[in-house]
Amino acid sequence: MKESAKKNLAAKATLALLTIVLLVLVAISIFGETIPVNDGAGFDGEFYREVFRNFTGTFFTAGYDSFRIQRIFPFCLMNVVYNLAGIPLDNAHMIVGMYVLLFVNLAFQLFLFFKFAQFLKWKPITTVILFALFFLNFATLKGYGYEPFQTDPYAITIAFASYYLFIKGNKRGAFAVSLLGLVTWPTITYVMALLLLFPHRLGAYATTPPASKAFLPRLLDTPFPKVFQILPIAYGLVAGALVLLFYAFHKQANLEGLLLTAPSPRNIAISLVLFTLISTLFAVCLKIPTLPYPARSYMKAFSPKAFAGVAISIIAVSLLLRMFTNNEFFFDGKLFLLQIIVRPLKYPLISLAGHVVYWGALIPVILALAKGFTRNFAEKSPGHALVLLAFVFFALDSEARHIATFVPLLLPALGKALDDANLTVKPAVYIVILQLVLAHSYITINVPGLAESLESAKFTTRAAQRYLMNYGPWMTYTSFYDWFGTALCVFVGIYEVFKHSKRPQKQ
Repeated sequence: MKESAKKNLAAKATLALLTIVLLVLVAISIFGETIPVNDGAGFDGEFYREVFRNFTGTFFTAGYDSFRIQRIFPFCLMNVVYNLAGIPLDNAHMIVGMYVLLFVNLAFQLFLFFKFAQFLKWKPITTVILFALFFLNFATLKGYGYEPFQTDPYAITIAFASYYLFIKGNKRGAFAVSLLGLVTWPTITYVMALLLLFPHRLGAYATTPPASKAFLPRLLDTPFPKVFQILPIAYGLVAGALVLLFYAFHKQANLEGLLLTAPSPRNIAISLVLFTLISTLFAVCLKIPTLPYPARSYMKAFSPKAFAGVAISIIAVSLLLRMFTNNEFFFDGKLFLLQIIVRPLKYPLISLAGHVVYWGALIPVILALAKGFTRNFAEKSPGHALVLLAFVFFALDSEARHIATFVPLLLPALGKALDDANLTVKPAVYIVILQLVLAHSYITINVPGLAESLESAKFTTRAAQRYLMNYGPWMTYTSFYDWFGTALCVFVGIYEVFKHSKRPQKQ
């Protein structure tokens, strides 16, 4: 008992120290530098700042376009608060407000994280590792403070709060919170909808009836792990077909717009072959049970009652938003899906490099524990299995920030896999140090020539890459080679440390 108490005390002290380190590093980032474009608002941030400044006037008169009206929270809330408090809505006062809100948001994330740890009873070493993976990365330590006018940190918090209520059994509260996603990051709402629509946990293959000779029943009873193992091949065929269509219809300019560079048939072919081959081998060799249910099980797990409530709520909010939507066009959702499919072909395995530069060791740790992680996630319910498939799809994109709202949902399954691995202290120490190094928050972004390069759209200059290399699609070859080499080293290092750091099982 004394030994156990000492370990728990050491873990609490470690987490307290890491929390202090987190807050200090975020503060250094905030007071250190801000993106020089648009007086600290950045590119997309210029729109969000205008929502902060003019929401109560614009929303009820001119309205917003159909894409960006789904991303106006929490800036609309800040506008209301500032107007009620009589605070001037100039750039200086607004950026201070965003920094205050950022710290409040971070404090709430810390609260939710420790509530997760307490509810799921993670081992102390697991809690330390997950803390490092979730908080000690570029996104938190540098990105949010450097570019304060963005929705990402608040979308993560909404997803976090919604899923916490869900695992606690408060399904209505979880969905009510997730509805905020329709004005922040709509993926949050639709992911929660999947969890609510397919809630009934079913044993793997437990509902499979006797084999039938008829084609449709045979198809419905096909185990989904076998289907998952051919998904990489399916992706390769779809992506390859899209590229061929671009060339067949002489639309190379459109392909260049998606890839953010002149398309190189040689590079695209190498990327396509490597991605398809490696991901297929990975899926087959590990036999990853991403969807451990026959198709018929999804039909049986479907909840018509939940569908009625979810559909009515989403339609009602969507219709309300449409009343304040104008006819302007900013971005097409179909184009976003096309980007996810095509952008991984820019450089060979660019997505892995993109995830390491943004999230650090998160994806390598998931890959190292893939078998347990996917089983833990998918076996919760068919809804979870579908959410995991959606996560894999979004994770294909080299712009790693697109998995932001999935990250809180990964923690319980990853925590269970880490608990089951029965690790020693070594991986925790290794990952904390590795995350702090990979976060590269200590690297100054605002170097001479940066503002000029960004404002003139010269994104390939060395100065511009200090900022843009953190968002995968904009990487130059040099940035890609640097981070891809780093990603490979991280993956090998994580695998080796986990392999040699397991405690012997007690007899």
